[in-house]
Amino acid sequence: MTHASGTRPTLPVEIVRERVARFASSKVAVLGDCMLDRYFWGEVERISPEAPVPVVHVYRRSRRLGGAANVAANLAALGAAAEVISVRGEDREGRELARMLERRGISSEGLIASADRETTEKIRIIARNQQVVRADFESDDPIEGDVRSRLYARAKALADDFDGLVISDYGKGVVVEAELAGVVSAWRKRGKPVLVDPHIPHFAWYRGVTVITPNAREAQASAGIDFRKGRDPAEAAFEVVGQMGLDALLVTRGEEGMSLYYSGAGRRQVHIPTVAKEVFDVTGAGDTVISVLAIALASGADMMEGVILANQAAGEVIKEVGTSTLSAQELVAAFE
Repeated sequence: MTHASGTRPTLPVEIVRERVARFASSKVAVLGDCMLDRYFWGEVERISPEAPVPVVHVYRRSRRLGGAANVAANLAALGAAAEVISVRGEDREGRELARMLERRGISSEGLIASADRETTEKIRIIARNQQVVRADFESDDPIEGDVRSRLYARAKALADDFDGLVISDYGKGVVVEAELAGVVSAWRKRGKPVLVDPHIPHFAWYRGVTVITPNAREAQASAGIDFRKGRDPAEAAFEVVGQMGLDALLVTRGEEGMSLYYSGAGRRQVHIPTVAKEVFDVTGAGDTVISVLAIALASGADMMEGVILANQAAGEVIKEVGTSTLSAQELVAAFE
């Protein structure tokens, strides 16, 4: 790894190839809230006579995996064996979600159907690459009873033969405080990384994980880590790392890149500029970051190597509108 002051930390392409080659032998589980993202693509040609809103003439429809399911899709695209541990409704959208996972080779054994919930679905209407409106259909009550017992038993059991765990918490009820410590302990006792994409109100729940990856807004709202001009976020960031017993805290900052704070032999912070030259849509970029970092750590890379790989991957996916995935070959090509 090379890292000179004032330059972007990077990796020689030979090291990138070696690290990425290990991805195919990795197994990573994803615990969290799965979603079905549906897109309607069109053009605005007039304003509605019924209300002062644009009329979108839709010419194309598409669907994508969202939330924890998108994290799993990213992992599978990178070559990992992935499994989702989540809940879906016993509805058309839930069955569609399960089929989409299976078509990507993602195990849905841990995706439990519940008659008491509807599958989370987000509908976006896009005109000229701009989102016009979004409609959300969801249940966000905490999961209970048999569904909860089965889901968390699966989350602990996979610690035996999987290499890493991502907790993708969108606050839709899958991540439950009373169950989380047992899951984290099961994985960490086996020396396996646990990474969290956090939900702001749940920040204190993630004690003892390997790394948390909030964006700048989430970091400020949950822990007072302030990146605004003239502020020094380091003290608050290191306080979070110390008090929560983390290996590291990685704050994603959009066009400002990423900031990594980690413990070990003294405090260390690294600021990594973005590699993106054009930004069309940051939807799902956080999923890409945590996916690449998770598979890197699960396959033996160190924290800094994983963050450099994740930063490069994020710079690629935000060139597309909507959530998208990146293959292992495309990740290597981005360094070449």
